[in-house]
This record gives sequence, structure tokens and C-alpha cells, in this order.
Amino acid sequence: MHMFLPLLVATALLLSGPLVYGVALRLMVRVAQRIRRNRSELGFWKNTAVMAMVTLITAAAHLTQIALWAAAFVLCGQISTWETAFYFSIQNYTALGYGDIQLSQQWRLLGPLEAVHGLLAFGLSTAMLFAILSRLVANQVRGEIAYRNEGAVNEQRLRPSNVSAACGGSHELQTRR
Repeated sequence: MHMFLPLLVATALLLSGPLVYGVALRLMVRVAQRIRRNRSELGFWKNTAVMAMVTLITAAAHLTQIALWAAAFVLCGQISTWETAFYFSIQNYTALGYGDIQLSQQWRLLGPLEAVHGLLAFGLSTAMLFAILSRLVANQVRGEIAYRNEGAVNEQRLRPSNVSAACGGSHELQTRR
């Protein structure tokens, strides 16, 4: 029974992760769509802007989770100041674990559970960043292939044999007349 309350707090915090990342993912998609909406020749810069915004949103999602855990440490009476709680939370979330701050025996399970949460969140963030980057690269490559193919088709249309055939005769016949 001594571990029930810490496990309940940790479970609530772990379940907040999908909510925070769901909101972050929705925001990432909207930002990417808004930036990519105007399809001009600034592909590289638009892709860079998308990745920069996605990175900032991802960082904000991580910091939100860290802040939630820090608030729990303060509210549970384990750490007295916000700054110390946030510092402790960052250590746990990133699995750094200096060990310079320790929770009481009843609440010490929160530290490793926050580390598990952070590791899962970093894996999710990596997957999201990779998926978005892959899509941007695929779209860029597809656009360049289409541009090259269009240029090749236009070049083929302008060849003398194709021009004369389109005019109703061969190039040789038109030069003899």
C-alpha cells in the first residue's frame, strides 16, 4: 500500500504523454501543411523551415512533460522549489541521473519511471522527426524527377524530326522542297 500513491501519480503522468504528443503531432502537421502549401521553387528553405518548426514543437512537448513531472515532485512534497524540481526532472527524463537529489523512500520509484517515460518519448520524437524528414525528402526528389522529365519531354518536342513530323512531314522532305 506504501507504493500505491506513487504508482498512481506515475501512471497519470505516463498517460499524459500520449495527450501531449498527440497535440504536438497535430501542431506539427498543421505547420508543415501551412509552410508547404505554396509550392514555389523554395523547396530547400521550406523543408528547412518545416524541420526547424517541428524540432521546436518536439522540444516544447518534451519540456511540457518535464514540467508536469516537476510539478508532481513539488505537489507531492518531495522537492520544495520549482527550479530544483525542474532540474531533477530533466535528469530523470533524460536518464542522466546525477544522483545529487534523491526522493524519499516512498516516492523514489518516480525517478526511474520518469526515465522510462523520457526514453519512450525520445523514441517517439525520433520516429516523428524521421517520418516528417522522409516525407520532405521524398517530395523533394519527386519534384526534381518531375522537373527533369518535363524538361526532357520539352526538349524532345523541339527536335527537328519531331517538329517536322508534327507539321505533317519529315525533316528531309521539308529541306528538299
